[in-house]
Amino acid sequence: MTCNYCKSTTIKYLLSDTNSTYTYCGDCNNDIYRAHKYIAIDSILKRILNNLKTLNEKNLKIEVKKENGFISLLINDIKVFETDFKYEFIKRDIYHLENIIHELVEDYYKFDLSKVDIIVC
Repeated sequence: MTCNYCKSTTIKYLLSDTNSTYTYCGDCNNDIYRAHKYIAIDSILKRILNNLKTLNEKNLKIEVKKENGFISLLINDIKVFETDFKYEFIKRDIYHLENIIHELVEDYYKFDLSKVDIIVC
């Protein structure tokens, strides 16, 4: 691989909690912001998946909040995960995260989707 910005071949690889690989340039740090942002988002998704496997409640509220340099995951108003997040959430990120969470919940037949709230802000 070659960096599109500086043409370096020093590419760094990061592996997320969901086993996704993200890359950035080791010389100019091109895409380092994006890589670390999506590593944090993957951590949230992994925690959601783990919790969906064990929840027995009929109603489900999943909330992802970004505040004060952190991103938090709340499930049924209980904080289950928090990590550093000094990145901007753009509309595309919010849309992407809401859709993936919806698909994860949809995969678990035990949840009535009419009783599921997904909030990403």
